[in-house]
Amino acid sequence: MNIKIHRGLHQIGGAITEVSTKTTKIIIDFGEELSPKQPIDEAKILNGCDAVFFTHYHGDHIGLYKHIPQTIPIYLGEIAKRIFMVLVERTDRENTSLANRINGFIPLQKILVGDIEITPLFVDHSAFDSYMFLIKADGKSVLHTGDFRGHGFRSKGLIPTLQKHVGKVDVLITEGTCLSRSETEPLTEHELQIEAKNLMKIKKYVFVLCSSTNIDRIAAFYHANPQGRYFLCDAYQKDVLTVVKENAAKWSNLYNFEKIITYGENIEDRFIDRGFCMLARSRDDHRKIIDKYPKEERLVIYSMWKGYLSGESKNETITNFLDEIDYTYLHTSGHADAKTIEKVINVVNPETIIPIHTENSDWFNEKYPDRTVREDFYMV
Repeated sequence: MNIKIHRGLHQIGGAITEVSTKTTKIIIDFGEELSPKQPIDEAKILNGCDAVFFTHYHGDHIGLYKHIPQTIPIYLGEIAKRIFMVLVERTDRENTSLANRINGFIPLQKILVGDIEITPLFVDHSAFDSYMFLIKADGKSVLHTGDFRGHGFRSKGLIPTLQKHVGKVDVLITEGTCLSRSETEPLTEHELQIEAKNLMKIKKYVFVLCSSTNIDRIAAFYHANPQGRYFLCDAYQKDVLTVVKENAAKWSNLYNFEKIITYGENIEDRFIDRGFCMLARSRDDHRKIIDKYPKEERLVIYSMWKGYLSGESKNETITNFLDEIDYTYLHTSGHADAKTIEKVINVVNPETIIPIHTENSDWFNEKYPDRTVREDFYMV
């Protein structure tokens, strides 16, 4: 079995991993870069490919799906696909048919492509229905982590899943996004919910700027919203949450999303009287809604990565939206901290580690001098 990292070394986002045998070739993730660094020949990478598997629906992992020939099967988690379809229908409608050809899968459902066996393992991430992949071929095993974390609502299952369904592997391909950031222990999603609840008691009108597909974050604010107040969003956001409610509420009350109302000026009097929490996005019409409410009675919460506010990843749409707004920052990462990565390594005990989706691969060499850390083509 051969492993080749086409892109993703020494950078966050845009990772493309190839796993192949003498007769079969699969690709894990085929995403756009967050900032252009490593140009690739997409057609060359896909030549001879038998299937592409996506760990989740974030653009830096799935964004190049349109370039995959229709003769190559592509796979994504079943619920993740449904969420992705809502997103594509809103932002990229001309490619709806391309997105709709994605094959859905469920956790632990083994998929055989040629002589390669792929088992999806559910993980907690800021994209709903995300997965690691256990890959077996030629008597060897590889675990590709995708993006994951240990401080989300459903992260408790991470280590037990690895212990029960994975065990020791030959190679671990792991993300390390947070290894180049602060070493402070991340706020858990539950702690964020508690802090949000305290903040929302102070102001009558609350606006939350967060990713429309960060379902657990939305759930945190939904359940933090004081009793008796409305929970508002636009029609697109409600469509996303309806998909989650219909497919995941049976697992957890966290995703019931029963009391959500689509914002409309015709019923604004109700909102003004009782108060509300509204999921906002960086659009002019949402900014006009915020500006309607007096500063002394409103709270604007920014719940996304700080990197969008300044530096090389600055997002002008977001910063313009927040211009002259006093906002409160309340966020936690969708990625694993160092301690969580160490726990994973201790459980799967790999002979070789291949770091991707990180700007600090040196951490692995320093932390594990007795293990092989590779950053190039590798034959298991």
